[in-house]
Amino acid sequence: MDNSVIELVTYKLKADATKAQLAATHSDVNAFLAEQPGFLYRSLSEDNNGLLYDIVYWQNMETAKNAGDAFMAHKAGQALVALTDENSITMRHMDAITETAACTN
Repeated sequence: MDNSVIELVTYKLKADATKAQLAATHSDVNAFLAEQPGFLYRSLSEDNNGLLYDIVYWQNMETAKNAGDAFMAHKAGQALVALTDENSITMRHMDAITETAACTN
């Protein structure tokens, strides 16, 4: 089995955007992702400097890139991007080198 692809997007919110506005995007963004072929997992976190880390796992590079294109055209993607400082955005796609999942008993 091939390892998955990790999409790492980092960004900061615009100066006038609030955490409440960001939180209001979560359900739509998550629903969009859940509908995408190859979607495996997403998490969003923030460091002490206000830099957000949006991490998404995909089955492969093709599904990651297809979803990225669709996201920018979708209302959920547009709503999230509208809150971000565009100069702060970085996006990377990386092949996972090794992976494991929690054991369930």
